[in-house]
Amino acid sequence: MLQNNLNMTRSFFFVIMFFALLNSHGDDLSLDSLFKKRSINLEHAELFSKIPIIDNDGRIKPFHTMASEIIRKVSRKSMVHQQTPSQIVLGMSVDPFLWRIIPIINVKDEDVLKLIEYEGTLVPFISFFSEKGNYILTPYVESAYSKKPIDRTKFDKHVIQIDERVNICSMIFSGNLISLFPLSDGTWSQDLPMSVPGVDSVKTLSFQAVYRDLVFSSFETGIWDDANSLLDFIHFKQEEHASSFLPSVRKINLEVFYNNLNPFGWKLVMLYLLSGLALLIVLLFNIFSTRKQKDDAIIVKIFQLIIGCGFFFHLYALILRWYVSGHAPWSNAYESVIFIAFATMIAGLIFSRKSNFALVASCIVTSMLLFVANINWLDPELTNLVPVLKSYWLMIHVSVITSSYGFFGLSAFIGLLNMVFFIPRRNDKLHANIVDSTIINEQSMMIGLFLLTVGTFLGGVWANESWGRYWGWDPKETWALVSIIVYTVILHIRLLKSKRYVYWFNLFALFGFSAILMTYFGVNYYLDGLHSYAAGDSFPIPTFVPWTFCFLALISIISFVRFNKTQLLDE
Repeated sequence: MLQNNLNMTRSFFFVIMFFALLNSHGDDLSLDSLFKKRSINLEHAELFSKIPIIDNDGRIKPFHTMASEIIRKVSRKSMVHQQTPSQIVLGMSVDPFLWRIIPIINVKDEDVLKLIEYEGTLVPFISFFSEKGNYILTPYVESAYSKKPIDRTKFDKHVIQIDERVNICSMIFSGNLISLFPLSDGTWSQDLPMSVPGVDSVKTLSFQAVYRDLVFSSFETGIWDDANSLLDFIHFKQEEHASSFLPSVRKINLEVFYNNLNPFGWKLVMLYLLSGLALLIVLLFNIFSTRKQKDDAIIVKIFQLIIGCGFFFHLYALILRWYVSGHAPWSNAYESVIFIAFATMIAGLIFSRKSNFALVASCIVTSMLLFVANINWLDPELTNLVPVLKSYWLMIHVSVITSSYGFFGLSAFIGLLNMVFFIPRRNDKLHANIVDSTIINEQSMMIGLFLLTVGTFLGGVWANESWGRYWGWDPKETWALVSIIVYTVILHIRLLKSKRYVYWFNLFALFGFSAILMTYFGVNYYLDGLHSYAAGDSFPIPTFVPWTFCFLALISIISFVRFNKTQLLDE
């Protein structure tokens, strides 16, 4: 919750005075013209963006990364007012009076907008304070935090998110967020005294004051040479006290490149989704069309090439994130999702030699996983490893376990695809594809079960090294065992020698994936254990979950009826 203090109150009244100053100068000093005049130079911002800083978790990273994270959290955008994140955060630091009245904080909740009496999705900082300087959201934030997560309303969640954004802006305005200077004792400081030569003597001023004066001088002259040269002072101080552990210039440049590239963003999502759907349309047209399609093979090859390019870009992006972060890219929720998506594509490419429907399924599942990675649930921030994960077992155990999820995800979607294929009228091509897809489904499930079993045993070895025991019935361990049992049972359905085996196997492949979802998401966010992210706090189940279950159940019932009517049996 934002803590009001005298400085903030005084700042608020300075802003009111600033408005009066604007009005007194007429049109020559309108807000728009003043904003354009007092914008950080793009070239200067790019130079500053490559300066290493340290975050609250102790990770040393380029200023560009922190600025991008701040703007993503505060504005929910990659750019605001046609300025880069580095330009905006620098502007907020050196010119807080101006940026307090610039709309920058994302607010979409209509109730909050009514409270602060503002219209628009981007709100200025000062709109959250009354005429007396009181923080308007204080009682609502206190009420939201006093409730358990499961009892919080949609309004409470929005208030907490908005309060965090206001807090971040407040820290930037006060100059207490960005630590630039390493000290001899190993800590970092936001500011340092520096000697500035005067006419008759040498004055000692703070770096922030000198830098602010040079930037404002550059606003007036349009010449940024002096401000650029001051950045050498930062580099000198960093080399003096932290040269042994500062990231290399190459690593800094690659991290900035990674941030600008945003490799796991919506472009990769759309590449997988659109190419997968287009390939599905081509395959379905070939199945249900009575005429021969001579060009189908060429079209399929083109889409395979596009998907292959997306896969190799995905691989390149994972390697780049690995190098930049300094650890394997599957150490948190976001990284595990993008790696599971990669494993799903591997599964699809492996089985695409037998059926292109496997490639279609993997593309759609991968796009869904990357979609989840790009929405608000997961934080894509590059972070340091927590102490317990600083082990070579992270690369072995976690990679094997999460790879199995990709094969199980492919198996579940192939099961869904076959359930849908049961519904149309009988067709020899369609029947052949269902049989082939079911065989691929079995093979994918076998590989997934093998990886899950091996990964679970490897996890026991890691647990013995970390905690002194191989197995302790932790919720994650228990549900991993449950998932192994579930898929072992599903793979043995064929021993029943039922004529409806094709239907039942695909049905259980679809709903059996719920065990994996519980192992991956449920344990991490709903149960209290050594592998939990939420420490046992209860979170409400997303509203789409029961609707999705009902939709899948409806498809299962319809496909069962149609399966019996068309007698599409596994002979």
